[in-house]
Amino acid sequence: MKLKFNGFLVLFLVLVAQLTFAQERAVSGTVSDNTGMPLPGVSVLVKGTKTGTQTDFDGKFSIKASSSQILVFSYIGMKSQEVAASSTSVNVKLKDDSVELEGVVVTALGIKKDEKKLGYAVSKVSADEINKSGEQNVLQALAGKAAGVQIIGSGGTPGASSKIIIRGANTITGSTDPLIVVDGIPIDNTTDQTTAGDNPFNANLSGINNSNRALDINPNDIESVTVLKGPAAAALYGARAGNGVIIYTTKKGKNGKGLGIDFSTSLGIDRVSQLPARQSKYIQGTTATATAPNPATPQSWGPSAASLGLPTYDNVGNFFQDGITQTNNISFYGGDQKATFRASYGNVTQTGMIPETGLKRNTIRFAGDLKLSDSWKAGGSMQYTHTTNTLAQNGSNTSGVMLSLMRSPINYDLRNYIDEFGNNTNYFANYDNPYFTVNENPATSDVNRVLGNIFLTYSHAEWLSLTAKAGIDAYSDARKQIYAVSSNGDSLGGIGEVAFNSITNKDYYGDLIATGLLPLKSDWLKINYTAGLNLRSIQYLSVFSRGKGLSVRGLYNLANATELYASNYEENQISRALFAQVDFDIKDQLFISGTVRKEWSSTYGDNVQSAVFPSGTASWILSNTFGWDNFVKINYGYGEVGIAPAPYRTISVYAQPSLTDGFTDGLSFPYNGVNGMGLAGRLSNPDLKPERVLGHDLGLSTKFLDNRLTADISLYYKTSKDLLIDVPLAQSSGYSSQYKNAAELRNKGVEVELGYDIFKKSNAFQWNINLNWAKNENEVTKISGGLSEISIESAFSSIGYYAVVGQPLGSFYGTKWLRDANGQIVVGDNGLAKLDPVKGNLGNSAPDWTGGIRNTFSFKRVTLSALLDFRHGGVVYNGTGARLNTIGMSEGSLDRERNYVIAGVKEDGTPNTTEISAKSYFQNFIGDNPTAAAEEAVTDVNWVRLRDVSLTYDFNVKQFPFLSSAQLSVTGRNLWLDTNYKGVDPETSLTGAGSRINGLDYFNNPGSKSFIMGLRVSF
Repeated sequence: MKLKFNGFLVLFLVLVAQLTFAQERAVSGTVSDNTGMPLPGVSVLVKGTKTGTQTDFDGKFSIKASSSQILVFSYIGMKSQEVAASSTSVNVKLKDDSVELEGVVVTALGIKKDEKKLGYAVSKVSADEINKSGEQNVLQALAGKAAGVQIIGSGGTPGASSKIIIRGANTITGSTDPLIVVDGIPIDNTTDQTTAGDNPFNANLSGINNSNRALDINPNDIESVTVLKGPAAAALYGARAGNGVIIYTTKKGKNGKGLGIDFSTSLGIDRVSQLPARQSKYIQGTTATATAPNPATPQSWGPSAASLGLPTYDNVGNFFQDGITQTNNISFYGGDQKATFRASYGNVTQTGMIPETGLKRNTIRFAGDLKLSDSWKAGGSMQYTHTTNTLAQNGSNTSGVMLSLMRSPINYDLRNYIDEFGNNTNYFANYDNPYFTVNENPATSDVNRVLGNIFLTYSHAEWLSLTAKAGIDAYSDARKQIYAVSSNGDSLGGIGEVAFNSITNKDYYGDLIATGLLPLKSDWLKINYTAGLNLRSIQYLSVFSRGKGLSVRGLYNLANATELYASNYEENQISRALFAQVDFDIKDQLFISGTVRKEWSSTYGDNVQSAVFPSGTASWILSNTFGWDNFVKINYGYGEVGIAPAPYRTISVYAQPSLTDGFTDGLSFPYNGVNGMGLAGRLSNPDLKPERVLGHDLGLSTKFLDNRLTADISLYYKTSKDLLIDVPLAQSSGYSSQYKNAAELRNKGVEVELGYDIFKKSNAFQWNINLNWAKNENEVTKISGGLSEISIESAFSSIGYYAVVGQPLGSFYGTKWLRDANGQIVVGDNGLAKLDPVKGNLGNSAPDWTGGIRNTFSFKRVTLSALLDFRHGGVVYNGTGARLNTIGMSEGSLDRERNYVIAGVKEDGTPNTTEISAKSYFQNFIGDNPTAAAEEAVTDVNWVRLRDVSLTYDFNVKQFPFLSSAQLSVTGRNLWLDTNYKGVDPETSLTGAGSRINGLDYFNNPGSKSFIMGLRVSF
């Protein structure tokens, strides 16, 4: 018995010894970042114990652990990682704790959330996709990359503005631009048009296409982009989020061994992507029997150049040049467990395809975080941007580059643009020669901008954390427009002009936010809360001054002018808000969230004062509930957001009256040295409240095949109520209109985003496909006051931009042909089609659907990526083509040596057989003469374009210890376009991002395609 007991004791001691040996064995290895750089100071902890250590200067560690235990590696700025200690040698590569990793996204107020828990749809765009676009405007860089996000460029000239519309237009008279947020601080993205106080017309139709101010953001500083599309996602921003929110998160510092340095440089060549085709046979004149060019007309209905033995010139081909874009960026970053920092400098120098145009942007940015103690943390960022821009005149403008260039006859060499006295010379005296415009009539913009934010966080416990943050966005824009003596610009008659516009804008922002996890002592329920207050103040000032009648050529100073004029506009707004959010996590399966924001604003009426914006969302991860291997989630969200009223509409004001005949600037005060004031025409409204967008969002998200196949499908339904419009009043009241909440519209649609990794991660060759597709239907459902339609923004006499009950918002209304009951055009006895006395709907500029497909192929160190961008439907008014038809410069007008018969019926119903001349056909039927219908110039547009394609090679830098990575890239942007549109690139807008009109082409500056070569290295 004793012997038996001793045997058991020996066996027990052996087992204990083996267990003790197993527990005490050493596990060692190296910890590095995702670039392979060793990380010192990484915390290594045996999970469930207090046993731990840190990596040394070379990222090495050694710790005792058993094979059954788990090692936890954690490092500030990195994603924690758990690794089994099953081997005595463990090497770990930590990933950046960025918003792109592990499905974490930045949501409203800068709150980071797990994407799988969201009850609404968001779209994410990575820094890599931004860089692949080759765009300098961070808004234009989003084109084709997110479902439901429409980007409308305004031309390929340096600094041209870009408009963005998310899930359709939600307002009639307000801006459709979403709120732009950078690192939790909203910033200004205004596209401000210079307008003199005595200008009676829509300044967007002519003059300069100014930049949207998101241009001041350096794309190289962007880490990721989150698009909050619907009201449920954006409700915490209240009356600023009616058009959605785009959140830019910038790159931050990270701790590591030594100082990290990133440098990138690129060189791009820009060329014109598409232009209207022109005839190159017939010369300037009005009749084919002429014996010489006729400089008294801009028309090209003269004889052929060959018949008179005249030389011809390719004016369009001679004018445009290759634009060159040089970009350089350098950043320094580093830190430790207590502090991180990143400093960057970016420089862009761009010359345009239109001579003498260009853009220069210099950006300096610094960001840092400091851990003051276990409870206190502070940080912030500061950016200074200096942007200078030389822009080109465009559009409906006698000094416009494209107007004179595209109309130029083949018999005149535009390069002869100036005489010995310095005067403008051209084929037609009423137009400025485009060379004269770019050389003698420059328009410049000089912007200095500061973006800054700071925060201080106190973490008392898991249930309470307090953050105070403040931000400032301040910029000045000094603009100068010159019209040299002899210029036709600005209806001067050649007397010369210099105009200055000084714009300053200051936007102050502050939040105080409390967050925490309630201590419920429950394993199945977690409740997080967020509550706080917000203050915001805007101060805007625009001062315009002008001098006409220059005494001395080339001296552009107001003291050199004989006629002086000045005007100014200033605006001050202030708002404050309280907000709260509660999130419920039930068994990591069901997630319910609710938010509310109560907001006061100085632009609300005295009888309103405040507004409340609620939201509620729910998501259910079915795969967690039923134990499925594949991820499946359904979600629903409802929210309300708004658009604040324009300022100063709650009071009636006096202004200087003006009277115009529609063609000239007319008469205004001061008149004959006497000033005068009158009622401005708009009656005050003390009942103004914000426009309100109510939205439902239903979604399905899935992941299959080990997350290789992902699908996100969203359905939404939005109702915009209390829309603000100017409702007409009886003139006998002393007022012409009242600004009031008086209209409604509706948007509904579907969005699909798919991703598929064709091969498993272990395969050396990788092929990834990402697809997005979206369709939106819009309808104006109500206009108060018994109105069936209202003008949104003035355009031309033959065509305008309207909101019409029962029709999509932004319908082109214009002249149409008179048609019989069968839809046949009615033709008069003279062989010309008859105009309908009532203007009609010519179509809507919004596309029927949009989509994008990105294919990415990678093998070892080589990656090829290409994005195809699709648009189907949506009209563009090709006013350029119509005018080229009228003056005989269109390609179609080349077929002029025959008669034409307009397809239609006579007034008695019999088929039309009356012939008309080619000139009459092109001028009075498919041209833009007063007898022609605007409907002939409207095209329902489709396109497929290669939005971007890039080939990159990552060098093996192991043999260069001072390098951590190096990459060479070749990128093409808009290299291929297949479209039925015959004008410039149909992704165009004459009136720019500051206008509500889309799809208007009237001698717009052309779009561009680019070839870019770049190099990136990291040290």
